Amino acid sequence: MKRALIRIALALVMTLPVAIGIIRIPGIDEWFSSGADYDFLEPLFKALGSDGNESNSDIVFATMLITSFFLSLALIIACWAIVSHLHRAYRR
Repeated sequence: MKRALIRIALALVMTLPVAIGIIRIPGIDEWFSSGADYDFLEPLFKALGSDGNESNSDIVFATMLITSFFLSLALIIACWAIVSHLHRAYRR
């Protein structure tokens, strides 16, 4: 339980840097600029009852943060497994 909480805390700390990294990818920036993100997320807007631009922007921002949290969590879990494996190999 303690390790899971540590991993979640580390993922929360890494969420904003990962989100900034995702936004700085050239293809993602062009995707946001072209408005294709609104077309892609339109079913989510309808499901959440979004009416206007501000609500849509909030949903896009929240989706980006949720995506970056799960990506951070996956990176933390992978790094944790690698370090644990190396630590066990070193102890032998």
